[in-house]
Amino acid sequence: MMNLKNKIYVTLMAWAMLISFSACQKDDSAKEYGSSVIYMPQSVNFSLGSTAIYPVPGSSNGISPTGMNYEVDEKTNKTKIILGASLSGTTKGAYSVDIKVNADTVEQLLKTGILGTHYKLLPATGYTLPKKLDVSESGSATFYLEVDNSVITDPENFGKHLILAVEIINPSRYVLDKKRSITLVDVNIAGLFPSANSSSEINVTAGTTITIAGQNLNKVTALKLTNTRIDLSIVSQSANSIEVKVPDMDGISRTTIDLVTPFGTTTSAFELINLDLAFKVFTDSYGTNITANTDGDDYGSSQSISTNAAKRGMASLAINYAGNNYSPGGILNTAGFEDKGYHYITFWARSTTKGAGNEGIQMSLMGDGMPEGYGNDFAGIALLLTNEWTYYKIPIGKSASKPMWSTGSTFRKLGWRLNNWNVPKDEVIYFDDILFVK
Repeated sequence: MMNLKNKIYVTLMAWAMLISFSACQKDDSAKEYGSSVIYMPQSVNFSLGSTAIYPVPGSSNGISPTGMNYEVDEKTNKTKIILGASLSGTTKGAYSVDIKVNADTVEQLLKTGILGTHYKLLPATGYTLPKKLDVSESGSATFYLEVDNSVITDPENFGKHLILAVEIINPSRYVLDKKRSITLVDVNIAGLFPSANSSSEINVTAGTTITIAGQNLNKVTALKLTNTRIDLSIVSQSANSIEVKVPDMDGISRTTIDLVTPFGTTTSAFELINLDLAFKVFTDSYGTNITANTDGDDYGSSQSISTNAAKRGMASLAINYAGNNYSPGGILNTAGFEDKGYHYITFWARSTTKGAGNEGIQMSLMGDGMPEGYGNDFAGIALLLTNEWTYYKIPIGKSASKPMWSTGSTFRKLGWRLNNWNVPKDEVIYFDDILFVK
């Protein structure tokens, strides 16, 4: 059975030959025959085997792994993809060819679905092509498919492959190699544009060193706190990670990071939280005025400060929930959790089960300031925990679906309730860096 690349190759070549033979060409008697024919060097990418797809980013000639097949023009805000025409054989001489987009080829490929759902047409408003290429006596010349950087940075396109079939036609001399007169350009957006997907630390203070993970991060030229001029100093950098030092966040409670690149600026998928401006419910220990719930309504659970696991620092809050029980487990503020414009509660949490029957720990975040109160069956916000540390950022302000301060400017306690009876064994849940964030 043919593999996918061969299927694409056969399909594309069949369409290309059909379209090329039926296209309006100059009378063959007016053309110069011999051993030399005109072709597009990018029409067959030998580095990937027998496929007519020309990947961007990739090699400029499909063979050499060193020369990249695009360049970024920061002045015009365009990414220029290298294409061209060449004359095969020993005969050399000047000629010209017209350049066009072969819309039928792309339309048919997308219609069959052979490329996959992550492929789509490069939008006509997002690129420019010359109409004609004049080639000198050397027999070879290049031209550019110029893609607007706004297309590459458009969130709608991230993770997509944008394709365009570029064809050379109407040679002034010689004849076309009709099997190699079309190049199917495959612009891999994720392969071009940097992304910052995660950070080794979310909750930071000035001077903290963090490692940002993502892709194409070697193309980042600078990092700034979003919508500011505050730089993050780069300590080390590679394609998949950047180590940076967090600056003084200058009164900012939380912020994403802007990644400055030759394509333009993109934004991290995460926010940094300024620990100095957050209300610390629990970090390595209980925060100011915070204790375990002593109101007597946390049946079936107990809690302690544990050094067995920690997401940041040395300790976490360990709450042990009894199996086969809707156990609540909470913490309270003896002075009351005061509403000071906090928009979110953030925390890390993980279970301890590894497949002993407690899979899929269902819990609810709840608070006695929420509309349904503390400990009720339908109170709170549903969570699903695993044995991997997971970061939660939950809206709790006045505009939230379940605000923490629905009954007044303060409330006494919050916690997490085990929701499912089908947890047969006791389960320890670890919580770390529980914060109220503005």
